[in-house]
Amino acid sequence: MKRISFPAIAAVFMFVLLSPRSFSQASKPVAEWSFDETEGAVAHDSAGGIDDTITGNFRRVNGVIGHGLRFDGTSTVVTRDRKTAPHLTPGVTIDAWVAIDAYPWNWVPVVDHRSEEQAGYWFGIDSFGHVGMNVAVNGQWWTLFSKAQVPLKKWSHVAGSYDPAKGMAIYIDGKPVGDLSVQGPLTVAEREDLVIGTVRQPMLPAQWIHPKLPVWFSFDGIMDDIRIFDHSLEPAEIAKAYADVQVPPGDALPWAVLPAGPPGTGRFGGFYTTLKFDDMWDAPRRAAPDSDVVVRFDQAPIRLVFWQGANYTGDWVSENGKWYTDEFVETGGKVDCPGGEDCEPMSDKQNRYSHVRIMENSDARTVVHWRYGLCEVQNYTCANPDPSTGWTDWADEYFTVYPDGVAVRKQVLWTSNFARWHEFQETIIINGPGTRPEDNIEPAALTLGNMKGETKTYSWSPAPPKKFDGPENPNIQVVNLKSQWKPFQIVSPVKSRATIYSGELTYSMFEWWNHWPVAQVKSSGISAVAPDRPSHSSLSHILWEPYAQTDNTMTKIMLDGLTTKSAADLVPLAKSWLSAPAIEVSGQGFQSEGYDQTQRAYVLNRQAASTTGGFRAVLKASPDSPLVNPAIVIKNWGDADPKLVVDGKAIPRGPKFRYGHIGKLEETDLVIWANLESTKPTTFEISSPRK
Repeated sequence: MKRISFPAIAAVFMFVLLSPRSFSQASKPVAEWSFDETEGAVAHDSAGGIDDTITGNFRRVNGVIGHGLRFDGTSTVVTRDRKTAPHLTPGVTIDAWVAIDAYPWNWVPVVDHRSEEQAGYWFGIDSFGHVGMNVAVNGQWWTLFSKAQVPLKKWSHVAGSYDPAKGMAIYIDGKPVGDLSVQGPLTVAEREDLVIGTVRQPMLPAQWIHPKLPVWFSFDGIMDDIRIFDHSLEPAEIAKAYADVQVPPGDALPWAVLPAGPPGTGRFGGFYTTLKFDDMWDAPRRAAPDSDVVVRFDQAPIRLVFWQGANYTGDWVSENGKWYTDEFVETGGKVDCPGGEDCEPMSDKQNRYSHVRIMENSDARTVVHWRYGLCEVQNYTCANPDPSTGWTDWADEYFTVYPDGVAVRKQVLWTSNFARWHEFQETIIINGPGTRPEDNIEPAALTLGNMKGETKTYSWSPAPPKKFDGPENPNIQVVNLKSQWKPFQIVSPVKSRATIYSGELTYSMFEWWNHWPVAQVKSSGISAVAPDRPSHSSLSHILWEPYAQTDNTMTKIMLDGLTTKSAADLVPLAKSWLSAPAIEVSGQGFQSEGYDQTQRAYVLNRQAASTTGGFRAVLKASPDSPLVNPAIVIKNWGDADPKLVVDGKAIPRGPKFRYGHIGKLEETDLVIWANLESTKPTTFEISSPRK
């Protein structure tokens, strides 16, 4: 047997101590979760030989190595019973691979094994993507967090260690990003379970505005290869743990896209459909298939979307996917809206009161009805209960949509408290994941106009305007999105005015919040800090007089849609609706009921079902009362197909002449839409022989 000298033994010993391989041999974890299981609600700790419970909504997905565990941001948690959890002292190290889909609402743990803030340790990530660590030492709760941020969607290696002789250190991708000098042994947490990926109790969102409600939440993204050591790893060991893994290229998680149905033009009409957003968000929802509605247009690459993720608000989507809505009816106050401050469908996170249906659908027009309760976010209590009947505030909205991309929006508020403020319009841009308001809105964001054709454009750069100072009686608004097709609104000019939405904490040149859409967190006001979630921005409010009012209802109407025209060029459309040309009807059995602004249509009544032939209508258009794509509704018309002659010229059914039959309980009505504009009297002859 060959003898080895002492110097040779010492050299070998020193090589083993100093070689990188010795780190992995000497530093064995006391707990390690690879998340490589393919089924079951367990996460196996290979170091401890224990199966831990996974609860909530989760998915097994591709990890940085093998599989990883997808947390949903709301409910997912891995729990280790306190009896078998490693009770660590004097030091500790936690490291893990994470891919963040959305930053948490506040600090969320990767690993949390603490007893309040008196014993144990905590390691996790905050709402900006900073890494942080807490330890209980010498009767104090010590805190360290990084200035550096973990990026979204990418795999990152994060680690935190505590050395009783040196203190805390935190790392991102193998590099130190913070340290804190503390001495003394770690105080053991013996009375609490160890949890991975969720808060122990509800917390207030870090960027909350209102109401001040603590909420439950979990990590939102993928975790993989979590390890816990019973001592502090050296910086070289942590750097090696990062360097030893070949990170998959590209994003670990895709950017979700707000669902709007097929892009581009398509057959005009409203369609029930199931709009999918993100499988982690879609999975726990309790909604039947075809619960959403999309209105498509055959002459324009735009859509009107009623999607449950936005509470069916009726959102216009441009040719390049920019989303816009004119809000809804809202009220508020701690008395009239108990507990939640804002009573509105935005607060109805589960759509308990919000429903949408297609009432009418034809080649000529689509009518969509959206009904909702004005509820608050904490207890789903609705506003202003009537002391006699118990009925609360409700709203019915009717969108009468024509092929030219213009809709009449009729809002009917039901309330027993007109003394309390109610809001009917807010200029809201919905920002899809991955986009900031600046990606969707031009700095010169808003143009106001009036019936004289006077306009003024307002810029939010370098700061929002302090007030709107013109033009007089603005009743036309164009929202300058970064798109070819832009949202517009037209209301009555009687006492019309607009106000700026500003003054809340924002991390953008525009107001910017992410408590809506999609978010299930109980809040009606959270400032967005990153483009990680769907979010929204508000620019203005339009204020105008009611169209009608009763003892317990108030009705307001507006034209809205998407256009390629300027605010000044929308004046003819506004005139055609606000001061529609008079109609003169002749024809046996036909009687005019005049122009109905709520439908953007002339209404006739066929009084004798046995009458044959048709009628002649002269629409007395002028420059002050122009015709712009007129519609005519004939009640009790029947099932016959109509023929149209305009100023002596037959118009075949097609893009310039559309019609549809509306089946009612006791009759069949006819709706006709013509694609024409005129400032001169125009004669319509509509006929169809009766059998």
